Formats: sequence, C-alpha cells, structure tokens
Amino acid sequence: MATKVIMPKLGLTMVEGKIIRWLKKEGDVVKKDEPLLEVESDKSTFAVEAPVDGVLRAILAEQDVVPCGETIAVIAGTDENISALLGGGQKTSVKKEMLSTPVKSSDADYDISVIGGGPGGYVAAIKASQLGARVVLFEKDALGGVCLNRGCIPTKTLLKSVKALKQLKKFQGFAIDGIDHQNAKVNFSKLNKRKEDVIRHLTTGVAGLLKANGVTVVNGNAQMNEQGIVEANGLTYRAKNVIIATGSKPKLIPIPGIDSPYVITSEQALFLEKVPEQVVILGGGVIGIEFAFIFRELGAEVAVVEMMDRILPAIDEEVALVISNVMKSSGINIYTSSKAKAIKGNTLVFEKDGKEYELNGDKILVSVGKAPCFDGIDVDKLGIKTEKGAIVTDASLRTSVPGIYAIGDVNGKHMLAHTASAEGIIAVKNILGKQSRMDYSTVPQCVYSLPEIASVGLTERQARKLHGNIIVAKFPFSANGKALIEDETTGFVKVIASERYKEILGVHIVGPDAPNMISEAVLAMKLECTADELSEIIHPHPAISECLQEAFYAAAFKPIHYF
Repeated sequence: MATKVIMPKLGLTMVEGKIIRWLKKEGDVVKKDEPLLEVESDKSTFAVEAPVDGVLRAILAEQDVVPCGETIAVIAGTDENISALLGGGQKTSVKKEMLSTPVKSSDADYDISVIGGGPGGYVAAIKASQLGARVVLFEKDALGGVCLNRGCIPTKTLLKSVKALKQLKKFQGFAIDGIDHQNAKVNFSKLNKRKEDVIRHLTTGVAGLLKANGVTVVNGNAQMNEQGIVEANGLTYRAKNVIIATGSKPKLIPIPGIDSPYVITSEQALFLEKVPEQVVILGGGVIGIEFAFIFRELGAEVAVVEMMDRILPAIDEEVALVISNVMKSSGINIYTSSKAKAIKGNTLVFEKDGKEYELNGDKILVSVGKAPCFDGIDVDKLGIKTEKGAIVTDASLRTSVPGIYAIGDVNGKHMLAHTASAEGIIAVKNILGKQSRMDYSTVPQCVYSLPEIASVGLTERQARKLHGNIIVAKFPFSANGKALIEDETTGFVKVIASERYKEILGVHIVGPDAPNMISEAVLAMKLECTADELSEIIHPHPAISECLQEAFYAAAFKPIHYF
C-alpha cells in the first residue's frame, strides 16, 4: 500500500525541518526503519526513517524547508498506482519558503522603509542597517513608541517607587531604626519628574543608536498608498521593502457615557498631576492589575471590574488566584463576572448575577485591551489582508503583499514589546534572504504586580486539554532561604511537563524577581530540555532562583527542600 513520508515533529517547539540531503534516490528499495534523509531542525540534525518496506517512488521535496506534517516522499510497490498521492499523477513539490519579493524600482532610495519607531521598528531598523541594508525609519511621535513613552517604561517606573515604599515600611523588620516607616509616602510630583527623566534618557539613547548605525530617521506622519512608496512631510521615499510597525492604541468599549470626562485610558493614567482619591478600573487584565497596585499603594481606593469569572484570564489560574488574594488583602475590591452597562458622569454602572451595581470614582480607567493601529497605511488599496482589525502575517512576518511585512502589535499576534523586537529581527532576516520563522510558543509574558508574575508556555488547563495526563510540580518561595531573608515569601514556581518524556510544557512564577527568572525557563523550552536535565543544573546558594531547580526536581521526581 502506498505510504506517505512526512516531515516529523520531534519536539514541542519544532514547526519545520530543513532537508539537508537524501540518503536514497527515487527507485531505490528501502526497508522499514532504514534512514531515508537527513533533516535539520533549530536544535539538531536527525535522520528520517522509512515507515514501511517498499520502493522510494517519489521525492517531493529536495533541499527545502518543510513544515512539520507535510508530505516529502511516497513509498509504494514497484507497479502500484500512486497518482492519488501526487495530485493526479503529476509530481508535486512541497512549497519552498518564499523569499522576499521586493518592489522592483530602479530609483529606490532605500532597501527597507520601517514605519514606526517603537521596540519593533527601531530594532528592525538597527538590525537591517547592521546587515548592510539602506534603511529609513518613520516616527510621527517620540522614538521608542508607546512602550517607552506611554506604556511599559513609565508604568514600571511608577511601580518601582510604590514597591520601594512597601519595602521601606518593612525596614523595621530588618532591624533598621530612625525612619518614620508609617508616615512615609511617595511625592507624586517628584515621581512624575523621575518618570520623565527615565523616558528622556531612553529616547535619547534610541536616537543615538539609530544614528550610530546609519539609519535615516524621519519625524512625521508616514502615508503609504502605493507599494514601497512612503510620503512624509511633503517628501516621497522609495524602498524595495517595507516593514509596518505602527503599533496599537487603547481600546474603548461602546457603552453609553464612554466619552465622560472622568474616563481615562492607560496612557492618560500615566500623566495625571495628582493621585485620585477613588479609582474604578474597568478590565482585570495585565494593564488593569498593574494600575490597581500602583493607585492603591499611592493611597487611592481602588475597585476592579472584570467581565470574565476571574482576573488575569490569560494567566494560569493558580497564579492569578495568588494575585487576587493579595489584592483583596491590600484593600482592592474585585468584581468578576461583571458586565459594564454605562458610565454616568463619574459612576460606572455594571451588571453582576442579574443585579445592577454602581461604583463612583474620581477617575474611571478603561483598560480592556489594545487595538492594532495602522493609520496612514491604505491596506485596501495596497491589497494587504486584515482580520479582526489586525494585519495578517505568516510566521516570517510577511503580509499578503510581497515585500511588505508587519511586526508588533499591528499584526495582533502577541502584543508585547519583546515580541515586536524579535519579529523585527526575523522580518529583516527574511528580507535579506535568510529564511527565518517566529516561534511564539516560547515567548515569555510578565505582569509587574506585587508580587510579580512571569510565565512561558502552556497553562495547566491548556496542557491538560492538549496532552491529557501531565506532570504538575510546584515549589513555594516560603521554603527558600533567600526569599525568607528578603521577606518575599508569597508565591511559587510551577512547572508543567509531559508525562512520557518530562519535556517542559510551561513554567509559571508568581513571586520575587519572576521576570528575571523566567529567562532560564524560556531557554530550557527553546532547547527542548526535560525536567531530568534541568534538575541537574547547579544554581548558586543562597538564591531565589533555587526555587526553579527545586520545581524541576519536583517534576523529575521529588523536591529536596520541601515535602
């Protein structure tokens, strides 16, 4: 019976394999389990073996990059009809990874135009210039984009001060006298100045990096109505390839009163002149929760209203529960399974369990997510495909139009700054002829709550749905010496592994230094490590990172310092 030979998936993160060479040729007799060809994945080189005895009747891919699961050959009897497997009797070919098809223009000014100077755009521009491309970058506002100017950086600057305040109030427990712990407070005016200083320092640094790498920077609104032609400030710029990196903007929900002067977005919340006495936060996702901690520690009364049945719905349930309990103990009111109905002046009206409730606030922060933004890009005229308001891209960041790429929030895949930067580098590599694909399965995500959260891979619920029986192991920070010294014992490290091979499927951390520690787990998953291998990695002592090793011990067999 005719049998297909497919590109195998050998590991959680493997999405494709590159055929290095065939060890057999068409017409050769092959035996089951005999090596047919050599394939290279992102980790190693391996041989693909014949699944059955027979004759290698057709090779459908030579030295191609082939997605896992695609047919690469057919084995059958000598006289067996295999036309059904070959598309009507014609030999087919697995589609090769499409190289960039740039706009061909003899008078192109640049090799690459990058529209947007955020963490995706400016990283792409620098990388492209480093690789020898002529690059122009367009930014209508400040370099660094939303993340640096109105998002990640200013938010974490505020969080650092409120975290420092919490630490200060613990100093008496650290045997430090002479400080008025109870009356200590954050000077909001000085904090705003510090925030602006941090932003200014980093935007100046980005400008310096772009200049040092020879990138032409154009400050102005970029418009693209024709492929490869960008207009800004009355001038026209022509490029063979374009990378769209125009980011996103805060979403607003269509309810009555959403235009109330009391309503603010997450961006506006960063530039308040004084701390509100009462804050109502609509949305219990990452941004909403971070602001809940900020405003509460600054002295405001805070309430969070979330439509789902729990806060942080994209985070592992056990991790989200820890944060929920911490928030409640700090005096933050949480209303889940609650649907916003209207905003009446400074009052949010919402429905919960069939009843209507009202919450008053000096500010109503609407934090229900972000929407891709590609203002100035005529996607319809250009023929760029969009879905659900985002530009559609493949794993190589190509849009439906050859020579046009889209990275970061604008493609709606992973609205994270570090994802945008990684996508920018991959887009540039593909433009310059080096095939490269984005692996979203090992992208870490963090919540800068108090305590912090960091995770990578599958949640426990997702892992059980996809893999059935799994290993779930945890190690609490309360059993770690360094965490006890730091008085940071809330939370745990949670490891999820496959039952058969103990390959790491997900790691979730809620506790001190979580965003820094998660990088070890990202590397482990990228290299397809097992719990057994990771338990042998020696960590320094005393260190909070020992909790990772203990969690891997627990997944492999049993933890050493906990029972």
